Amino acid sequence: MRDAYFTGRVLTVAGTDPTCGAGLPLDIRMITRLGGIPQAAVTAITVQDTAQVTGVQAVTGTLVAQQMRAALDDIGVDCIKLGMLATADIVQAVVEILGRYPNIPVVADPVLAGTGGGVLLDPEGVDLWRSTLLPRVTLVTPNLPEARILTAGMVLPPAPSIQESMAAALGGHGCSVLLKGGHGHGHEIVDFLWHQGQGTIHRHPRLEGAVFHGTGCALASAIATFLALGSHMEEAVAKGLATVAKAMENGLSPGRGQRLLNMFGRVWPCRSK
Repeated sequence: MRDAYFTGRVLTVAGTDPTCGAGLPLDIRMITRLGGIPQAAVTAITVQDTAQVTGVQAVTGTLVAQQMRAALDDIGVDCIKLGMLATADIVQAVVEILGRYPNIPVVADPVLAGTGGGVLLDPEGVDLWRSTLLPRVTLVTPNLPEARILTAGMVLPPAPSIQESMAAALGGHGCSVLLKGGHGHGHEIVDFLWHQGQGTIHRHPRLEGAVFHGTGCALASAIATFLALGSHMEEAVAKGLATVAKAMENGLSPGRGQRLLNMFGRVWPCRSK
């Protein structure tokens, strides 16, 4: 017996991370932090730390689809967030599920490689991502290297910058595009949103010398949560960027590699060496 019909229900489809600094564990924390209701479908078990990815064991596409259906057909879902899909088999399974639920918005972070190295989607999967998944999503959130991979072979339209040109090319598949500029240079990060044929530039200061773990996961999850709670696209993107920027400002380095986001703003307990 249902207590009520809830909103803010977000299904994250992603891989695990032992540090909980990225992937599915971080998605769940972000969704919860913003007042959403998290649900999860595991795509792969990874072996990684704050410095590198050393192993990936993907589950089958059938199992991913079954997990998604379990969430979709019981509690229900207001927005789907896609992260690491790992294999062509999983990409195809996800595409088939999305086809059965065409009215649910989808925010897709095209996780193709880890910041610390390691290939996270096989070549056949990349081709399927580009040709069959991209037309199914509502918003895609690539960084600059991912955008270059996804636009390979596409005709790039004239635009003031390569970032805007790639965003418009990806948007030609019917989705909105948030092309993240964190891999660029300079004291400022420039993120470009392509939505309904219009471009919007978001600028924010770069934290010099800081490399973070899980920012792409956190941003896509934040935007998905705001959409699930009723925000329109431009508002959800602006709120998502602000949320992640604050988590970066509060970030800490508990490991030997990249910094971790601190989205709750708490001072983590520590001791002297």
